[in-house]
Amino acid sequence: MKLLQQIDEMRGKLNDISGDEKTLIKALGDALNRLDQQLLLDVRNLATDHEVRREAILAELQSLAASIGMFRPPLEGPAATDGAPSYVSSQAHQSIAPGDWRQAASNIEDELEQRLNGRNSPH
Repeated sequence: MKLLQQIDEMRGKLNDISGDEKTLIKALGDALNRLDQQLLLDVRNLATDHEVRREAILAELQSLAASIGMFRPPLEGPAATDGAPSYVSSQAHQSIAPGDWRQAASNIEDELEQRLNGRNSPH
């Protein structure tokens, strides 16, 4: 009879331990769910912040692209009278549409090359 009593006590202890472990597992699951939700919220906030920054950068780039070509020399500008070298533009440069940054970059390189070659050549 003593053995059956000990088995019943062990069964009761195991049931208690099992119940405690179920409670702990449920608490762990709840904590993990809360962390998952917080992580999801953080990711969404980061994505939103990134999108805002991306839109601001895109707006700056569009503004820059729109302004390329706005500082071209006038088609018929006054002659330089102060002895400074005047900019001579070819007809090809005048037909460039504003916003053509590749052509503008090429024009800068050409002008720099012309000015540097003009300085280095003996007069």
